[in-house]
Amino acid sequence: MDLEKGITPAVLSYIGIQYQYMAPQVFTVEQWDYVREHLWILSGFYGMLRPDHGVTPYRLEMQARLFVEGAKDLYDFWGDKLYKELVRRDKVILNLASKEYSKVIEPYLKEDVRYVTCIFGSMQDGKIKVKGTEAKMLRGEMVRWLSLNQIEEPERVREFEGLGFSYCPAFSGEAEYVFLKKVEKQNQK
Repeated sequence: MDLEKGITPAVLSYIGIQYQYMAPQVFTVEQWDYVREHLWILSGFYGMLRPDHGVTPYRLEMQARLFVEGAKDLYDFWGDKLYKELVRRDKVILNLASKEYSKVIEPYLKEDVRYVTCIFGSMQDGKIKVKGTEAKMLRGEMVRWLSLNQIEEPERVREFEGLGFSYCPAFSGEAEYVFLKKVEKQNQK
């Protein structure tokens, strides 16, 4: 694996569902400027990446059981390094990462950091159910929407509506913004 040759900007290199819905290939100059300033990508291999950081193709999940430099897994290997990098410049974090990747940040949160997690789900049997594929699609869709609208304040994130989902204040709080799938009412006779 050559980490210096054949590298591609991270946000264009990753091909997962969230990146497909983010659609960075069609970003305007303003959207690129926005994501370069605001978006961090968590990587089990590279650590913290900006969208334009060059990466070489790899496949490594954060939850992989991998012994590295005496660490029992990648969470242990990275420790608080990724958190420290994330909060070095900014004390407001809008978390669009999966639980797998959020676990590398959350244990280290300090009181002076505002950390808001977005949850995308549907009501089923009185409970919020998160479907993995839908959540990935919405994470990408939200990044695209944030960049298109140049969102700076976390409260404005609640304006997001995409793929039939919208903000639900009844299930949300200061640390969690819940977006639920709209249910169309059927005509009853």
